[in-house]
Amino acid sequence: MSAFQSQALDAIAFQLVASLEKYERDVATMVDTWLDMDLYCRVSEQVEEIRMYSAALPQLSVQWVELLIAHAELLHSLWRLRFREVEADRGRLAELHERHGDCVVTLRARALRLLACSERRRA
Repeated sequence: MSAFQSQALDAIAFQLVASLEKYERDVATMVDTWLDMDLYCRVSEQVEEIRMYSAALPQLSVQWVELLIAHAELLHSLWRLRFREVEADRGRLAELHERHGDCVVTLRARALRLLACSERRRA
């Protein structure tokens, strides 16, 4: 891999980490304030941004898919609560939100590990 390609992939990994930070904050707010359609749309755009960055880094495909599944399950749970208030759904929401957070942390850690490995190769 050329130095230019390596630097480009580092920039993408860095952008992914930054996107994950914003996304994590907005998802937490979205869960707390459900249903804010402007925030929902912003989070949806952030998911697309994360997808684009992750697509350029195939080493992150497993973590990306895990996050995407967790995101879909979390949104499904939020919609269910909106239209059908069931105590079991509320408990499930907390569980899904925690799992989703774990997926964000895992993807971010993997992207940071890629950056660290790249830095060591250049040193």
